Amino acid sequence: MSDISESVISYEVMEAIKQNKGFAVIFAGSDSDRPHIDKLSAALKEYQVPHQVRICSAHKQPEALQKLVGAYDSMGTLAYIAVAGGTDALSGTASFHSINPVISCPPDAPNDTCLRNPPGSSNAYIPNPKNAARFVAQMFSHLPDTPYRRLLEAEKTKKVLALEKADGELSKFPYQPQEVKK
Repeated sequence: MSDISESVISYEVMEAIKQNKGFAVIFAGSDSDRPHIDKLSAALKEYQVPHQVRICSAHKQPEALQKLVGAYDSMGTLAYIAVAGGTDALSGTASFHSINPVISCPPDAPNDTCLRNPPGSSNAYIPNPKNAARFVAQMFSHLPDTPYRRLLEAEKTKKVLALEKADGELSKFPYQPQEVKK
């Protein structure tokens, strides 16, 4: 049986992190959370945040998790997103050992067990994968030569324009409700 702590962080991942343009590591407690992991990955791709997924259980592999966090933390600007259901020891353990921010995004939301982590475990709780990815993009939006600020501004503009259009259509007097289909 191989120990995850002996696994190598690929050269491509190390180089991406060392650029200090922002990088996210999705830590999942097991591969049974793959659908949730896939939602997070897709949302991070929308914001063009480079990321990697790692499977590492805080309960079954605590030493490996600590070593991985230490290895990633030594490389550059990054954030962790913990995907763990149940008691979610993953976000608290990663947060305690990391100097970088940790976001708990549990697959079984609403699961607020991470909110009861002991002092020194300062993870955030964002149960919606799209919002967690947006939060990561916001954290990195100040970094030079990155797309995050532009993408966030474009997203905001698109939403405001849609609201203004809806207001223009619905504010006509007298208001005409749509027919309810049976």
